[in-house]
Amino acid sequence: MPTIKFQPQAASPPTHLQHPEPIRKIPLALYAHIPFCKVKCHYCAFDSVAVHSDTFIQRWLHAFLHDLQFQAQNIGQNRHRISSIFLGGGTPSIIPAKIIEQILEHLTTIWSMDDHPEITLEANPDSTTPAKLDAWHSMGINRLSLGVQAMDDHRLALLGRPHTAHQARQTFEAARNAGFDNINLDLIHGSPGHTLDSWRHELTRAMMLQPEHLSCYSLMVESGTPLERLLNSGTMQLPDEETAANLFFLTRDLLEDQGWERYEISNHARNRRYCQHNLGIWRSGDYLGIGPSAHGKITLEDGSVLRSINHWPLETYLDLLEHNHPPHCWVEHASPKEAAAECLLMGLRLTDGIPRALYHDIAGVDLVDHKKKEVYFLVGEGLLVIDSCSIRLTSRGLDFLDECLTRLI
Repeated sequence: MPTIKFQPQAASPPTHLQHPEPIRKIPLALYAHIPFCKVKCHYCAFDSVAVHSDTFIQRWLHAFLHDLQFQAQNIGQNRHRISSIFLGGGTPSIIPAKIIEQILEHLTTIWSMDDHPEITLEANPDSTTPAKLDAWHSMGINRLSLGVQAMDDHRLALLGRPHTAHQARQTFEAARNAGFDNINLDLIHGSPGHTLDSWRHELTRAMMLQPEHLSCYSLMVESGTPLERLLNSGTMQLPDEETAANLFFLTRDLLEDQGWERYEISNHARNRRYCQHNLGIWRSGDYLGIGPSAHGKITLEDGSVLRSINHWPLETYLDLLEHNHPPHCWVEHASPKEAAAECLLMGLRLTDGIPRALYHDIAGVDLVDHKKKEVYFLVGEGLLVIDSCSIRLTSRGLDFLDECLTRLI
């Protein structure tokens, strides 16, 4: 089997563009949804199922590869090059490494690849072993995203995570020993009973491991989850609004004080080791979603944007592909207005914002011309910066992201 080894704010915004005719060269990011988990975490609303027998996993793999082939033919793989691959879930680390290798091998036979594509695999400490780490590294996976979520055993239990903080540290060290030099830790703040002192201690422990990247998210209570039921029963209570906000501010301030760069509202990196896959999406790039419930967005040759979502539940997805039917449950052509709104929704999450010319190219109009009153208000409040090249929120503006977006969209 072949190896895949890849190793100054103005008082008011200018009214004219420097580059009115940009050339958009957007690479294709590929997201592969692997829907299996050992257990469903208390807060999780992602589409996943308990891990099945080897026979069922082979059935899923066959459908997945069919999905990959179908979508490649449907959008014309000769017009695209894969710039990044993100193996997410679910829990990709729970399935055998040889399945991951088959997926990557199949990908390289269908698509042209960038010379050094970023290939990320999501892994949980409880299903990651030294042998798997060695196998993943040898097959070309060059970025690991560890679902740590907390560095405190009590919080891990509240979240329903099947590992301990000690296991998380051991897994990180094993990943380093296997050769991984680009590791992200996923962390969640704002769980029931979470305090500023506890979170400061957890962040410090995470930074001591010296990962390249930290993703720190506020806990979201999703409908139908065990966490929602526990909260509704009065068994536990979330931090109040002020504490939740202060947890967010503590994350930003502590990490920046220690030399971490916040390049997106919830994502921080050392030495510019950004997640290239997510950056491509946030910057209005195209992405292909393979697997049950996966989302995709493709810019067609005529410049129109096609968005799609694959079927869920899993059995529906499998049955469709086994009968040679498309896996999509929803496909639409996005209007220029919708594409422009998505450009702002995604791009203003980034600290460097979006190129002003890119918005003009997508929307067909300059943002200052289209939303002059709102733009001048946000600039005057110190929330937004617009110059001839870019549109971006200030640090304070990012704290009020939703309010800013409401005015601009």
